[in-house]
Amino acid sequence: MVRRGAEGDWLFSPAGTEVVGSDGSVSMQPADGVQLFPTLALPESGGRFVAWCWATAPEPPSDHWLSPWISVDVAAARDEPFSFLDLELDLWVSADDAGIVDVDELDAAEADGLIDVAAAQVARDAADELHRALCPGYQEAFDGLGWRLLAEVRGRPADEP
Repeated sequence: MVRRGAEGDWLFSPAGTEVVGSDGSVSMQPADGVQLFPTLALPESGGRFVAWCWATAPEPPSDHWLSPWISVDVAAARDEPFSFLDLELDLWVSADDAGIVDVDELDAAEADGLIDVAAAQVARDAADELHRALCPGYQEAFDGLGWRLLAEVRGRPADEP
């Protein structure tokens, strides 16, 4: 753990960390990052999320790893520490652009009965709320704490591979 504070818990995850998807697939994380497990729900929607502040990847597998960026999973509340139930919607924001992705996956999960109508609407509202909050200045997101913690634990700025 990097920090425990009123905003939540921050964990460091170094480049090369194995990531296991919900389908059991394994991939390697291409860059260092710090992950925020927030303590409180979002003020407007009541939604939950887990966010990452990512450094530039030394060997970028795609364009969005060329500079620091934030990724967010809209999630359901969980009692277990450092776990979350992904509600399919994901956000990303960088200096160049921002977006909400996987809307079709949320729609399919709702149509298949995996996520009920109320939870799906909270997820959509949470994604919109997060998008509005992060877009104006992603470097100031979470009061800039994620970027400061990432620089501290790495011993160099987030924009250096």
